[in-house]
Amino acid sequence: MIVAPKRYRHPPTCASCHSCSARETGRSSKSHPQITEATLGQAGIEPPTVMMKEACQNGRMRVAMVCLGNICRSPMAAAVATAMAEDAGLGGEVVFESFGTAGYHEGECANPRADATLRRGGWPAGAHRARQLRPADLAAADLVLCADRSNLADVRRLAGAGAGTAKVRLLRSYDPEASPSDDEVPDPWGGDDTDFDLTLALIEQACRGLVGELADAPR
Repeated sequence: MIVAPKRYRHPPTCASCHSCSARETGRSSKSHPQITEATLGQAGIEPPTVMMKEACQNGRMRVAMVCLGNICRSPMAAAVATAMAEDAGLGGEVVFESFGTAGYHEGECANPRADATLRRGGWPAGAHRARQLRPADLAAADLVLCADRSNLADVRRLAGAGAGTAKVRLLRSYDPEASPSDDEVPDPWGGDDTDFDLTLALIEQACRGLVGELADAPR
């Protein structure tokens, strides 16, 4: 679990986010429309408001961020979402964790460039240890958000047939600028600072949409 100190709280406004500056080069700078239950329903996604209400009846909601090795994208997403949730007053209601579908980095710290990118954006970093997603972790999570479609397929195979797959989806399903041809968070490993900055930009946009929905959810 990541706990963000108050000094890392990030202003919730779009103008202060890392994503706007990163997206100015090669990506749209249009305004960010609000994600609604109607738009999520049209995409075949159960709104998090429903999950939030059910989870709060049983304690805190648990959200698992998943990528391949759990050293770049998913720990970045967990850090950003945790800080945004605290800003929205949800610190005691939602827990964000992160996992990898593969275990070859288990126990390692986050990639140093991932931590550096988070710090440049004003987010908490440095407390992560990689973990592989296991069936017990999947069962404990109320919502599982995957960085890309390969991760999504791996997690759904782990979940098997049944209701467990309904809570597994792409992280960018909460990004209002995502489209069927652009709905993944690409792996920046092996890239340069520009690749990591774009990864953070996409994560910020998706997490803002997610946390906004959770904040509006009935308790």
